[in-house]
Amino acid sequence: MYFLFSAILGGNLTLITVVISINQLVLSRELGAPGDLHQQIRDAMAYRREVESSSGEFPSPVSPAEFLQFLHEAIHADAAELQKSVSESNNERLLTRVDTLVSDLSDDVEDVTRSLDTTRGEMFTAIEATLGTNHAEQLYELDAINAECDGLSERHHEILGRLEDQLLHIDTARKYFRTVYMEKELSYLSRVILYVGVPTEVLTALVLTIYGSIGTISQPPVWVLPLTIVAVTVGFAPLAVLFSFVLRLSWVAQQNTSVAPFSTGDETPPF
Repeated sequence: MYFLFSAILGGNLTLITVVISINQLVLSRELGAPGDLHQQIRDAMAYRREVESSSGEFPSPVSPAEFLQFLHEAIHADAAELQKSVSESNNERLLTRVDTLVSDLSDDVEDVTRSLDTTRGEMFTAIEATLGTNHAEQLYELDAINAECDGLSERHHEILGRLEDQLLHIDTARKYFRTVYMEKELSYLSRVILYVGVPTEVLTALVLTIYGSIGTISQPPVWVLPLTIVAVTVGFAPLAVLFSFVLRLSWVAQQNTSVAPFSTGDETPPF
C-alpha cells in the first residue's frame, strides 16, 4: 500500500502539472496585442454583416442557438422560393435536381430546429444540434444544378448563390462555436483539476505519513482500512475528471472533423 500511494502521489502531481500546462498553452491563443484583438473583432462583425446581407434580415441574433436557427430559417425560405420558381419549368432534369436538393435541405433544417433549444442559450445547445451534419452533398447539388441544368434565369442563379453562401455560413458558425466551447471547457478543466487534485495530493501525502508511522505496529488501528479505501478511491478522482472531459471533447471534435465542401465519411462514432 505504501508503494501504491507513492505512485498515486507522483502520478497525480504529474497529471495536474501536464494538464494545466497544456491548457494554458491552448488558452494562450486568446492573448494578443490590441491590433490583433481589434482585427478579430472586425472579422467577426464582417461575418455577421455578411450573414445578414445574404439572408436579407437585420439584425442577426447574438445567441448561438438563435443564430443557427436564424441561418436555417433563411435556408428554408430560399429553398422554398427556388422550388416555386422552377415548378413551371419543362426541364425534368432541373425539376428532379431541385426536388432532391430542397428535400435534403428541408430534412436538415427540420432536424436542427427540432434539436435546438433557444430558451437555454447554452453554447453546447448549438453544437449538439449540428453534431454530425455535413452540407457537402447539398453544395455538390448546387454546383450540379448550376453546371448541368439549362434554362436557369438570373433569379435562379441568385437564389442558388444565396443557398451556397448560407450553407457555408452554417459550417463556419458551428465550427466557431465548437472552438469557443472547447476553450471554455479547457478553462473549466484546469479549475476542476486543481479543485480535485490538490485535496487528493494532501490526502495521499497524509496517508503515506500514517503508513510510515504505523509500519512497525503488529496490529494497526481499525480505522486504517476504511481510510485506505477512501484514499485509494479519491486518488483516482483526478484521472476520472480528466477522462470525462477528454471523452466529451474528443467526441465533439470527431463529429465536426470535415470542412465543407468535403466529406470524410467517418464522423459517426463506433459506439
